[in-house]
Amino acid sequence: MHLVHPNELPKEDWEGFPFQTLLDPDVGGQLGVYLLTIKESNPHLHEDLDQIYIVVSGHGQMEIDGQRKEIGPGCLVHIPHGKTHSLAPTGTGSVTVYSIKYRSP
Repeated sequence: MHLVHPNELPKEDWEGFPFQTLLDPDVGGQLGVYLLTIKESNPHLHEDLDQIYIVVSGHGQMEIDGQRKEIGPGCLVHIPHGKTHSLAPTGTGSVTVYSIKYRSP
């Protein structure tokens, strides 16, 4: 059984983003689950990984291939592999999301 609560995990850092790995791909196979706090995001893409954001707190503008949408707590965002995306928090705040990365068939 793999049971973990974010309060029990070490804080990590990826390019200035604080995050915690809830399910490492070494455990989850083709699936990784992270708790990520985004203060700013540069447009980028994942060649071979789809990604899902589940917004925990904060508000922002999600952009995927030039389309923008307002997001907030409870929103679920699917980012297909190969799509350029970024998330810009509203104002000076941040957006905390569960980030799920996986390889689609």
